[in-house]
Amino acid sequence: MKQALMIFLLITTIALKAGDGVLTFEDHGYINPFTGGVAWETTQNQAVLAMEWDFIGMSEVLPLCSGDFDWTVVDEFLTRVDARGHQAILRPILFGPGYGQESYAPADMIVNDFFYEGSLFDNPEWSDASVQACVLKFIDGFALRYSNDQRIAYVQMGLAGLWGEHHLDGAAYTSANFPSYELQKTMITHYITGFGATSADIQTSLSLDAAQAHGFFSQGDESLDDWRFGFFDDSLLINDHNSVNNWRQDPTPAAQLLLHRQHGWGGEAYWTGCNSTGTWAQAPFDCGNGESLNDQAIRIGLNYMLGSPAFTNDNISANSLLNASQMMGYKFTATAASRLNSNQITVTIENTGAAYSPYQIQVCTEQGCAGDLSTLAPASEVNIILPATAADTQVLRLISPRLDPSSSQKIRWSNTGADEVNATLTVLLNDSDMIFSDGFDIN
Repeated sequence: MKQALMIFLLITTIALKAGDGVLTFEDHGYINPFTGGVAWETTQNQAVLAMEWDFIGMSEVLPLCSGDFDWTVVDEFLTRVDARGHQAILRPILFGPGYGQESYAPADMIVNDFFYEGSLFDNPEWSDASVQACVLKFIDGFALRYSNDQRIAYVQMGLAGLWGEHHLDGAAYTSANFPSYELQKTMITHYITGFGATSADIQTSLSLDAAQAHGFFSQGDESLDDWRFGFFDDSLLINDHNSVNNWRQDPTPAAQLLLHRQHGWGGEAYWTGCNSTGTWAQAPFDCGNGESLNDQAIRIGLNYMLGSPAFTNDNISANSLLNASQMMGYKFTATAASRLNSNQITVTIENTGAAYSPYQIQVCTEQGCAGDLSTLAPASEVNIILPATAADTQVLRLISPRLDPSSSQKIRWSNTGADEVNATLTVLLNDSDMIFSDGFDIN
């Protein structure tokens, strides 16, 4: 009887807490770190941005393969972004039409002419050993300097192809104008080992084009399948993105996306009629191509999307940008909380977002932290046991090693009644919540 009474009290207490709204889902008015729409560097719409994006031209930091690094341009960008309370996404490139001087091979690198839309660019002579050594020198130096930098949200593995997007838009993929499969694997390996392979390390991601015929993953080599890295797609929301006839649904890309779904999937809205106009951030959020941003985010587990002009378009409201951005990424909602014993509580957390968190996120009380929510799939839940005092009221927060505790960016609870400003959730517990190890009180 006593055991049954205690179980009844426990269930009743939790039910009341859920019923009063505290343990139910509600979007907050912020963008979670590592998620949402992304802009090129801007001072506009700062409150609805978590990240700003930039290319790194290789010659901007390594003018000569035989010389030393000068990271000033990157450091200054990171300082400006951090001052706005944002993090950065960085992608190194060797040539990219429309960006600055467009060709960024170090002055002593051997290059070939590459023609694109009537213009001439410098493409490395990829089969040359000195070119390969220079590229690996850059990747290693880049990782050595920034692998522990909390101002960086993601690093995209650029360098190969137009805009570092691992494609040449119809040109032949020869050993002279594109890295060999072996070199691609070596570059990927240097990126991942340099920046780290755990959920506490900077997420590196690679263009999904690397899963096409000219890419490493088309070769059936499974040696990197268990490694931690993500993919990015430079044409999200394009027409028929989800069609069975679209190359993204071919066996190799589909298999890689499934293998690395947990690891931070991102990209860019396709340019014409979507990114260039900002229509991804306006209802019905589909760029006129049928599949909404919400549906695509859920289907592929999308964390973020570069859609810069929307943030500088005066016709698109901050509220529209917020709503669209919140369709992407993880969200965490506490759905139950109970006392386990006099110095522990258990909290049930559901991922109510579209994607995994790319990084370790822990749940904390004032007495300590536990768990790793990066393993929590969308629409799934987990029980986390936390240290706690015997007090009736417990304050919960979410932290990540990839986020500076002093940053204005916080991971906020998607709960009714959560404190959005302080990024906390207060739950009420009392003695009737006590669960004993054998299921009943023996006293």
